[in-house]
Amino acid sequence: MNLREQVLSAFRFEEVRPVPYTVWYDGETRNRLNAYYGGCAWQNRIRNHILRITIDWEPRIQVDATHFKDVYGTLWETGEPVHVVAPALKEPVMGDFKIPSYIPFLAQSRTKKVEEPDPGILPSLSLSDAKLLLESENKRVFTVVGYGYGLLESAWIIRGYENFLADLLMEPSFAEKLLDMLLERHLELVDELVKLPCDGIIFSDDYGDQRGVNVGPELWRRFLKPRVAKLYERVHASGKMVFQHTCGNVFDIIPDLIDSGLDVLQSLQPEAMPVYEIKKRYGRDLRLWGGLGTQRLLPFGTPNEIRNEIRMLQHELGSGGAYVFTSSKPIMKDVPIENAVAFIDEVVSGNY
Repeated sequence: MNLREQVLSAFRFEEVRPVPYTVWYDGETRNRLNAYYGGCAWQNRIRNHILRITIDWEPRIQVDATHFKDVYGTLWETGEPVHVVAPALKEPVMGDFKIPSYIPFLAQSRTKKVEEPDPGILPSLSLSDAKLLLESENKRVFTVVGYGYGLLESAWIIRGYENFLADLLMEPSFAEKLLDMLLERHLELVDELVKLPCDGIIFSDDYGDQRGVNVGPELWRRFLKPRVAKLYERVHASGKMVFQHTCGNVFDIIPDLIDSGLDVLQSLQPEAMPVYEIKKRYGRDLRLWGGLGTQRLLPFGTPNEIRNEIRMLQHELGSGGAYVFTSSKPIMKDVPIENAVAFIDEVVSGNY
């Protein structure tokens, strides 16, 4: 079986050994690894089983050297990471506020096309560039396409984080209208993405923090679940699989995600959720992608601890299939080089 066929087999709940994997890291970690290995030839050892592409459609209107506005009119400050300075809607009043169609922006991209993409850096491309890359790769690897900022994140970007959480309680009619307006635009976007020659669509929306569902399970079920289900349904209607990236602890709504039609849950932060328990409870209904901690284990563990945890995840979560191994977030600059090397060497060796 080639890489794509291995993932397809695992996603049919068939046990695959070695377990399929993906490796991802930030640019600074790549540079440190290049220095350690004496060049970039080490990247040739990485055989990611899934190619994940982000469609870069979001326009930025530069205000000054350090600020820009997005398509909604929200003011941001640049930096790592960028953050909201002034939301577009300061009050829970729709007025004449409109959300323009995202479709005209799909041909644009702030990211320069890379002829030979780095295997560990997620490519962010225009729709046309994504199509070309997918056409060249979709028979070799499993392919998923997504975009940034889901319904919840888009709503709080428009209103401000604390404001929108308050709206859910104090101004529910306004919150419903805003989410419905966003849903219409996101469905339009999904209709374009499913035309691409990919295997799945990945949604990105952080529903959890370290403690649990950030709006609480009940509010999530009331405001997000029916709308998320419509997005998932639109993807399934095209014959593609549904992936959901979400950080934090979403343990309490995993049954709701499954009920909504989710095929693959991605990230699986072990510092926030009991990943082995998720496999035990939901491994017959849900596929998993992720699981290795980047908050504690990778930056603060030892190389041997990292190797052992990789082997445990591969063994336990890979049992019965339905699992692709990766870290819950990219390997970042706070990870000691010896730990990054242990991660890379263990994953690509297949000794589990």
